[in-house]
Amino acid sequence: MLLSQKVFVGLAVWTVFSVLVSISAGLEVLLTLELIGLLIAVELTSGLLSRELRGRMEYFIYTGLLLFVVVVLRRVWLILS
Repeated sequence: MLLSQKVFVGLAVWTVFSVLVSISAGLEVLLTLELIGLLIAVELTSGLLSRELRGRMEYFIYTGLLLFVVVVLRRVWLILS
């Protein structure tokens, strides 16, 4: 099995785990857990993945960071109002 396939399977397992954990907690927890999983996967495989695949994963990380900022801003807005 190729390394990229192992990373994909690992992220799929993490996604299933994240969905099960966040069923009662909500979408914000799911987004945070998914971002954590992506960050860990990229750090663990940073020297092993091709530049193209690493670039694709970074795109998802940047999208996840943007969504995380939205979640944090929403929480701060709810606390302040």
